[in-house]
Amino acid sequence: MALTLRRPDTRNQITKADSREERKYPLPAARAALLTAWLDARLPRDAQYPLGVITSCYYDTPELDSYQESVDGEFAKQKLRLRWYGDPVDPYAGVWLELKSRDGARSTKQRVRYPSAGVPNQLGLIIPERDELARRLRDLTGLATLPLEPTVLPTALIRYQRIRWQSADGSVRASLDTDVRTSNPRGAPIWLPVPNGSVLELKSSSELPAQLAHLGRLGLRRTAHSKYALAVETLYGGESARAG
Repeated sequence: MALTLRRPDTRNQITKADSREERKYPLPAARAALLTAWLDARLPRDAQYPLGVITSCYYDTPELDSYQESVDGEFAKQKLRLRWYGDPVDPYAGVWLELKSRDGARSTKQRVRYPSAGVPNQLGLIIPERDELARRLRDLTGLATLPLEPTVLPTALIRYQRIRWQSADGSVRASLDTDVRTSNPRGAPIWLPVPNGSVLELKSSSELPAQLAHLGRLGLRRTAHSKYALAVETLYGGESARAG
């Protein structure tokens, strides 16, 4: 099991109390307006962040180990990323460092926000050096000695528009991501469209409520979907990147 952060097998350690089940439903971008109206009739918009632009920088090894976990459908997967909110991004407003772990359909996320320092790149983002990244990860995980793979590099930038919904009791959250684009953080400052990137994500601590249980009638099917994997294939050609 190749991971950006080395860790023991945790497939039996994550409980329902500290994780949520994620369900993903890819969709054609042309159906986003219909799905938005359908969800508006069933869930209230998130009161704090109903709509916004998200930009993330994903880290991986030169062999694209994290990408390979996704395409191989491994039970235990892990992603390390930076995340900014807003458009345009204020590079000095702070950045979120996130470590997302998935065991089967259930996932957990650790995150910490810290102030950015340095010179923004041509996309207006500040990508930390590896020593800074490792220090912030120690703060996040509480590990005195962090087992960060020494070859981890910023591999893909991803930006998209997100609409958010949340049930009144907070037990169900929905997000619709569209206009998904990607850029090489070590290449030309160009945003490329990600084919088939649009996706509905539902997160819940238990079964979905009845009003959300009929997505199949809209032609949506639950399946594995990774914006990061699609971005890598857009930027590097997927498997061909590992050979190069």
